[in-house]
Amino acid sequence: MKAEGTVGRPPAEPRAIAVCLLIRAIFGLSYRSTYSFLASSRDYREACGIARLPGYNTVQEHCRDVPEKYLDGLVRLTAALILLAQHRMRCDSGCDSTGLATRKYGRWLEVRNSRRKKKKRRFVKLHAHTTTDAEMMPFFLTAKVTKGYKSDSKQFGDLLRKTGGVEIGEVTLDKGYLSRLNAQLIADIGAHPYIALKENISSALSHGYPAWNNMVHEAWEHKEEYEKHYHRRSVVEGLFNAFKERFGREVASKIRHNQNVEVLCRVMAWNVLALAYHSNP
Repeated sequence: MKAEGTVGRPPAEPRAIAVCLLIRAIFGLSYRSTYSFLASSRDYREACGIARLPGYNTVQEHCRDVPEKYLDGLVRLTAALILLAQHRMRCDSGCDSTGLATRKYGRWLEVRNSRRKKKKRRFVKLHAHTTTDAEMMPFFLTAKVTKGYKSDSKQFGDLLRKTGGVEIGEVTLDKGYLSRLNAQLIADIGAHPYIALKENISSALSHGYPAWNNMVHEAWEHKEEYEKHYHRRSVVEGLFNAFKERFGREVASKIRHNQNVEVLCRVMAWNVLALAYHSNP
């Protein structure tokens, strides 16, 4: 940032940088096109709260200064606002992940089950905790972006902890999250775990995690009812598919931090669209 009173371009306002990045994500524009779009309408800039429009190269340069925690905080804030617009603070949810290519023509479906890290290095991985309620447009409760080869289960605790303030009813997870610890983490926040069991699960011993014992016995003794709740996880897969159709299946940024920021801005943009949808009667 340029010091006040010195020669050169005026300092860029951090909030204006964040707004430009969000608009770029919503409309799928380049940095230059985002600048042209905002420069063409003073009324639109004022509606966005931009007093001084930064240049497109300034936005691109300062993208690396935007903290990922700040964007994740905005995602959680918009999630709370959506629930508030629906006059509720309780929802059912699910967690999953998907990959976004860092190069063109990369397909996550072709590499997601591969054990070779080299193939997955061409992707960034979006880990998300989303709503699964049938009566609402699904949206993100919280999100995290990692390298393409990072495992899902290790990110789950962090995603779950960040949903403070939102009461979770059910959490549905696929086999990649199956563990005694994850079942207990869900129960500890007052939610009900529905995790897909592997075929070789033959023991319900809790080993200090009583939620595991309860979940396994429920899955064995009430199989149809358990699977009915578990299949709500398909909402998460549908959300990811719609998310990629709307914002694209790859990222344009080449710098690692900027790729994470670009993905989180898209998540934030989705929640903004969901907020507009749920706010209209």
